[in-house]
Amino acid sequence: MLECERDTTPVVVHTDGDERIAADVIAAGAAGYAPKDCTNRLEVLVDQIVAATTNDHERDALEAVHEVSLELLSCETVEEVYRLATDATERLLDAEFAALFVDAENTRSSGNDDLEVVSTSDPDDSWPVARETHERLAERVYGSDEAERIETVSFLEDRPDSANRSIVSAPVGSVGAVQAVSRATVPFTDGDVAVLDCLGTHVGSAIDRIRSRRALEEERDRFRTLFDTVPDAVVLVGFESNRILDVNHTFEKTFGYDRSALVDESIDDLLVPADGEPIAIYDDVGLGTVVSAEVERIAADGHREFLFRGFAIEVGDDVHECAIYTDITERKRRERELERYRTLVETVGDPMYVLDAEGRIEMINDAMAASLGDTWETIVGSHVSEYVPTEDVERATTLLTELVADDDRQWDSVEMAVEPANADPYLAEDNLAPLIDEDGSFAGSVGVIRDISERKGRERRIRQLHDGTRRLMAAAGSDEVAKVAIEIAEDALGLRLTGIHLFDEDAGGLAPVATTEGVAELLGSVPTIEPGGGIAWDAYEAGEPIAHGDVKHDPNVRNPETPIRSEVYVPLGEHGVFIVSSTEPNEFDTEGLALAKILAANVEAALDRAKRETELAERSHELERQNERLEQFAETVAHDLRNPLTLASGHLEAIDGVPDESTHVDEIEWALGRMDDLIENVLQLARSGARLAETEAIDLETTVHRAQRSVDADLEVVCEEPLPTVDADEDRLTVLFENAFRNAREHVGEEVTITVSATENGFAVADDGPGIPAEERDLVVESGYSTVPDGTGFGLAIVAEVVDAHGWEIALGESDSGGLRLDVSTGG
Repeated sequence: MLECERDTTPVVVHTDGDERIAADVIAAGAAGYAPKDCTNRLEVLVDQIVAATTNDHERDALEAVHEVSLELLSCETVEEVYRLATDATERLLDAEFAALFVDAENTRSSGNDDLEVVSTSDPDDSWPVARETHERLAERVYGSDEAERIETVSFLEDRPDSANRSIVSAPVGSVGAVQAVSRATVPFTDGDVAVLDCLGTHVGSAIDRIRSRRALEEERDRFRTLFDTVPDAVVLVGFESNRILDVNHTFEKTFGYDRSALVDESIDDLLVPADGEPIAIYDDVGLGTVVSAEVERIAADGHREFLFRGFAIEVGDDVHECAIYTDITERKRRERELERYRTLVETVGDPMYVLDAEGRIEMINDAMAASLGDTWETIVGSHVSEYVPTEDVERATTLLTELVADDDRQWDSVEMAVEPANADPYLAEDNLAPLIDEDGSFAGSVGVIRDISERKGRERRIRQLHDGTRRLMAAAGSDEVAKVAIEIAEDALGLRLTGIHLFDEDAGGLAPVATTEGVAELLGSVPTIEPGGGIAWDAYEAGEPIAHGDVKHDPNVRNPETPIRSEVYVPLGEHGVFIVSSTEPNEFDTEGLALAKILAANVEAALDRAKRETELAERSHELERQNERLEQFAETVAHDLRNPLTLASGHLEAIDGVPDESTHVDEIEWALGRMDDLIENVLQLARSGARLAETEAIDLETTVHRAQRSVDADLEVVCEEPLPTVDADEDRLTVLFENAFRNAREHVGEEVTITVSATENGFAVADDGPGIPAEERDLVVESGYSTVPDGTGFGLAIVAEVVDAHGWEIALGESDSGGLRLDVSTGG
């Protein structure tokens, strides 16, 4: 009737319907019967057979689960548990497939169910049902902690032969879920679910047991590692016996005892002085709480002071006390030594401090506490970096290192920012010195600080005033000087109300040339100060500064209703007066007055310079006019000389062919050519030295080639690339190279090689000729001087004039081949 493989086979007893026989059969152990008057006796019989066989199967399966639980107790690793769990699931439920899902990262406590498959019953990891179905079911069971069975076809769409199969899943303790897929056509029963649920509980317990054991072993390993490697001395003591169980290497080194001599010894008898008190950790605070105290203990070399920290822990059924000793003998000695300085520190008027070797504040005086804006108790013990920026601490540390290494320096100073707790940062000068202990090691530092904010502000104002002076001296014209001056007064000196009045004959007094915006906002338009027109004119006329703490009290005040109260009037020589004002009485102190006078003196010097430059500009203009006239004269002279030259040339043509006249003709031709050259060079020299009207960016290589073609197309000129671009007059630059090339050809010959190259500050022209002796180099740039008989002496003079007209510089030297080298510095 049923096609199922069970260990118990049902036996059916057929009767003739006698109820007494049925009663005897039931009494003999039958699980049930179908009454004769039952209309569906066959269905009832089938149900009772299924129920009877199911109960027997469940009972056998639960007994098998018990046997599996014994096997689980022998597992040493979770991997063994995983394998046994899937094998047992497949066997106990007669399943086709079994799988175990485990939360390896234990994410359940954080609200995430991150399960992974750790074992399946199929060696090929082939899933008879869609894996996603298994995973979703496992997540539900793991999240709800309740077993679940799936019988519907919709979950088993993967395989056509699985339509009547079912999946059952049960939680595995608190670590995961186990699943089985039925092999037979009969779905899993409630009994199967109970069996799997029981198995899951045992599997979960086994996994928890192994994990706990592993965690305990890891914790013991960590404790052992910590015990052995901690830099402080550590001793482990049995609570009941009060005897030493173990010590680490640092303990042996610190106390000077061998471990073999310590184990099983009474810790109190060995370490605690006669007048000392032992610390009973477990009796005082129990488990888990740390006890701290400063204690004196006996080491092999005598009594030493320690920071004691201890706690009690359970090790199995025993209680152990762990004590950590940090040697503070040297620190306590220094504290006692520093105590001797306390009175000195506290009585010094300036802020004073003492730091230990790590930079922690050990001692301060009241002035230091006030400057840091915190209480003595808060400051002492804190690191200096809480009140000073890290970069300043590093600079001070570097200085201390240098002082320790330098026997000739006992102290030095460093500037640093100080950041009080409840105030704005300020700049301080720290005069500091290192503290050296008995063995010569660095033990800390002592320092006295002074607020130098005002001094640095004064230095900054003076520096800005100095920088402003350069701007004043670069200003063009008196109006620009005045404008720059009031900018300096406002930006560098913080003077918001300033103005400069310069004497203007046309205006008939001291006319306002420049004022700050604050003056315009406060007073509106500023009038010209006429002679006798108030305190400002008095200062200008007397040539002496006048300062008023309150101008309203001065009888010579021009406007008694003025909003101005404090005012300073500083004369600027014959140029005018510098006025500094404030709406507050007695605003300007001695320093402010001194800086205002310095600025005024610089303004006066700048105005003197501007006046001289104006005069020089006028003279330059006049010289330009004179140069123009000279050029006209040169042209006139040239014109007058060319007339007879033209006439002489005509006579030469007339005597052409006359016998025995060739010698005279040659001489006349040479003389005429010579005169023509001289005239041309005179004109070129006059024009080359004239002032440049404008310049532009000129490509040097293009100009060199143009000059070469003009002088001699066959002349060998080499350009060492790249040549720079220079700011010049193109025509005169061409004249420079033409004359330089002609000079080289005339003095060396037609085979000369000329090299033009770039230099750091300009360019150079060099030839491969015999060069010029050093003592003659300054002469060749003068007009008319030549080292060859036929030379005009104007070539290099013209070059020098072109260089000078551009504001450049020229230097003569020797080329690499021994010839002449002209170095032109363009200032670029």
